[in-house]
Amino acid sequence: MKRFVSIWFPYLKTDWFSVRQPLLRELPFVLVIPDHGRKLISAANEPAIKRSIRPGMVAADAKAIFPSLQVIDDQTDLAERLLRRMAEWCIRFSPCIAVDGDNGLSIDATGCSHLWGGDKFYLEDIIARFQKYGYTVRAAIADTIGTAWAIARFGNDKFIIEPGQQSTALLYLPAAALRLDDDTTDRLNKLGLRQVKDFIGMQRSALRFFL
Repeated sequence: MKRFVSIWFPYLKTDWFSVRQPLLRELPFVLVIPDHGRKLISAANEPAIKRSIRPGMVAADAKAIFPSLQVIDDQTDLAERLLRRMAEWCIRFSPCIAVDGDNGLSIDATGCSHLWGGDKFYLEDIIARFQKYGYTVRAAIADTIGTAWAIARFGNDKFIIEPGQQSTALLYLPAAALRLDDDTTDRLNKLGLRQVKDFIGMQRSALRFFL
């Protein structure tokens, strides 16, 4: 039986800065990149997100919302470099690790978790080790990497999906959990098809007609 783990770091780059400058951890701060004479937010830490500051915003607009917002220049290829090192470090959990996007890792955990006493202890060890190093992390394990990816990012309380239960586990997740593009997700939401269960049983021809 195949088993996969998806690891998600929602604040990867800002956590890296906080580890090196602990005083930043409780302060709202963002990373910025230059864009045609202005500065765009490329990443925001959790305290900034809670103040409605999001990546993609112009830094000046964000400062208008929260004047004491700390603004730091982003580093080129920081996420890629961090994830590469993290993937190498994860070799202790499996020989098969891959970088997944700009904030995650995927692990082929087939035949591995029993060495930790099962999926629960395996997943807990992965999460605890990254938390120890100062990173916010969510992870899930399932039969397919797609299900593990969806649960890690959109799941609420159950992050260990038992073999054969992946379809059921996805039903109440938002459409974005299927890695649909933003335009398709927006159209589904406008049609009231907000959760996977709302459209998973529909004929493809019907979905194409509406979308």
